[in-house]
Amino acid sequence: MTELQSVLTEVLDPYLKEYDGDKDALLDKYEVFLEMLRNRGRDNNLTGFRDSQELAVQVVGDALAPLEEAPELIREEGPEELLDVGSGAGLPGIIYALYWPECEVVLLESNKKRLEFLREAIESLELENVKILEGRAESHAHELVWRERFDLVTSRALAPLPIALELCLPYLALEGHMLTFKGTNPAEEVRDAEFALNKLGAGKVDVKTYHAAPGEPRRHALWIPKVSLTPDRYPRREGIPAKRPLRGSRS
Repeated sequence: MTELQSVLTEVLDPYLKEYDGDKDALLDKYEVFLEMLRNRGRDNNLTGFRDSQELAVQVVGDALAPLEEAPELIREEGPEELLDVGSGAGLPGIIYALYWPECEVVLLESNKKRLEFLREAIESLELENVKILEGRAESHAHELVWRERFDLVTSRALAPLPIALELCLPYLALEGHMLTFKGTNPAEEVRDAEFALNKLGAGKVDVKTYHAAPGEPRRHALWIPKVSLTPDRYPRREGIPAKRPLRGSRS
């Protein structure tokens, strides 16, 4: 067993007890993906993780650990359709596509080099449940085929919360959830996002602490429900959410 296999087996163990699929096949797929990240990550500026422990914990563990306290329907059955906004290297979208093979996963990305990597990963992993949506979140959110469609929308390291909300919530179906990840205590960021939450149709943010693996620093998963439709004008045109985040009456 290689070092990566050994570490990955340890990281995955808590999440495989309730897993119904082929556990060995899942482990093998995660190993292939992590080796792709290790080998190609530096060239495409995808991730700084090279060490086996870092890869297993920060890529796989960090995506799966928050699921232990996910909303009940997601925890027990998994989502039907998932959108990963600003997917980058496929984090966490590809991790979830492998874990939930019955879920239709869409990876939204605009960077050419990252898109190239995503296409190679999908082919190498034989992921028939994954599609790539090329372009900007501000544009595709106004297309009816994507708007308010997904029961889970994820984002990792996308933007501060008020900006991420405007880019993600228009894609989220009523009663669906947005999931985003934060390192430090997000209380101030959540307060800063109150206007955006109300404006875009979100409910109360449920902040859950987690550890990507035993002994790892505390992190925070933000589960955000969609309770009403997002007004048609959002998201605003390309670049505006980042330049003028939703924080008050002038937005």
